[in-house]
Amino acid sequence: MSTSSQISAPQPYPAALAPFAGQINDIDSHECTPIQNWTEEFGAAIGPLRDACLPIANQHAGRPAGAAMPPPLIDDQPIDAQTVWQRKMEYAPGAFEFRRRLRVLDLTGVRRQILFPGAAGVFAHGLINKADDPTVFKSITSDRRGYGTRMVDLYNDWCARQSREQDRVRPAAILVGDNPAELHERLRRIVDSGVRAVMISPDTPPGGMSPAHPDLDPVWALAASAGCPILAHIAISENFLRTMTWREAPDFEGWKVGGEFSLDPWTLSTIHFAVQNYVTTMVMGGVFQRHPKLAFGCAEFTGHWVGPMAENLDRWHLNSPFPSNKAERPLKRMPSEFLRENLRVMSFDFEPVGDYIKRYGLEEVYCYASDFPHHEGGKDPMNRFLVSLEGHSPDTVRRFFVENGKTLLPD
Repeated sequence: MSTSSQISAPQPYPAALAPFAGQINDIDSHECTPIQNWTEEFGAAIGPLRDACLPIANQHAGRPAGAAMPPPLIDDQPIDAQTVWQRKMEYAPGAFEFRRRLRVLDLTGVRRQILFPGAAGVFAHGLINKADDPTVFKSITSDRRGYGTRMVDLYNDWCARQSREQDRVRPAAILVGDNPAELHERLRRIVDSGVRAVMISPDTPPGGMSPAHPDLDPVWALAASAGCPILAHIAISENFLRTMTWREAPDFEGWKVGGEFSLDPWTLSTIHFAVQNYVTTMVMGGVFQRHPKLAFGCAEFTGHWVGPMAENLDRWHLNSPFPSNKAERPLKRMPSEFLRENLRVMSFDFEPVGDYIKRYGLEEVYCYASDFPHHEGGKDPMNRFLVSLEGHSPDTVRRFFVENGKTLLPD
């Protein structure tokens, strides 16, 4: 792939991607509803969460300073290559008005796009994960977990409304539950409402169980039969490492706290730990063997860990030094084969995805993602990914931008 596709004037997509226009699948974007619009969009009950989040929201660049609630915003920015790729957060066109988001997809050659939560869903989910920490959203003092769960339900209702109106932008509802039966009931409700993707906390055992436990098989079976991928996205949750003492050192202090996660060097270097553990558990525990049509997607955990993990799992699968009381090896195939078929991963545009593929293969796993309209997605993600994939075959490039994402965005 030639770097001649890079041009100075803003373009909706590189010329090299013209053959794929209207076919590209984007596995990571966000709704970005401004905090001052929350009650109108999600319902009056979200008011206490909105008020608790206002000091956090006002830390972000471009937002009015102070504690007062700013006036509502209108999604009315022009839709062109300049605004789509240069403007960020709620000031981007199509950030929170989804008839306009469809026009953004048309402009950038994208067929379908996964829509992860914005601040309202992220913070509702975060309140559940941080219910036992009164210093987080400290103005919410009673039944914190229960209120957080109700706010997740409000958000999921919003996802259902969006899903019924169109099928190109697919909101990811948030799947929570205290036990497998509750998870199954909630997933059934989500699927029946028309939502076609769900997000879980990768650092929290689902329903209090290992993801590989047979009690969760009805959940995975329902997701597989409904064509509903299970998605992990970086979020406000630190349950995998129950202590954060690792981060308490002078070199990790004073860094910005983003809307989704802390931006200090220790956090950025370890954000993949929880999802790597989750995927390892599902692969080695036979979940994908029992549910071959189940898809699992990872967003914003980087992609550098996938190849080494595949090598490690294959190595232990072939060379386990200890006998088992089982008569035969539980997995009938190599772990890396399940990764190729069932796992899809979004990398950041600054990662050398092409090098990952050269070293480890797994070209079926990596997918294009814009992270629109978040800052982390960058201002030229398509071109940057193309540069990373230089020297790879046209088939690999097509896989990355078009084919691999279909696993998470099926017809």
